[in-house]
Amino acid sequence: MKSLVAFLLVCSASFVSADRIPLAIDLALEAEDAVTNKMVYLLYVSRPACPYCKKLEKNVLYPMRVSETYADSVYLREISFEGGEIIDFDQQVRSSIDIVRRFGVIGTPTLLFLDASGAEITERIVGYHSEDFYWYYFEQSIKAALKSINP
Repeated sequence: MKSLVAFLLVCSASFVSADRIPLAIDLALEAEDAVTNKMVYLLYVSRPACPYCKKLEKNVLYPMRVSETYADSVYLREISFEGGEIIDFDQQVRSSIDIVRRFGVIGTPTLLFLDASGAEITERIVGYHSEDFYWYYFEQSIKAALKSINP
């Protein structure tokens, strides 16, 4: 019985975590970890009150997180316009809004595909319109980014 309870707790914990995108904490460390493991560092820029962000999360980002297809290729982190302080690529602590502005992001949702230094390695994806078309462009961007970091 105890093993069944433990199993259910582990399963429920992994299910819950699929519905939460990890927040960016240390951009340089996370991006370096991603590239070292031959993964794309995908920085998702959001706003709490953005209805398109919620649709993107539900229809693309959450399914991606539980898909084995992307488990070894995408290192996803979220940064919010209204977030707190984050360690930037130069190891300086900055507000999330300052980092978002530096990237020139003005609308949400925005997906940034970055290398270990914080440079964009393929075209960003801005907005969310249709799940069908979005998956196509999303997958093409991941392939291009992976080629860039794994020539």
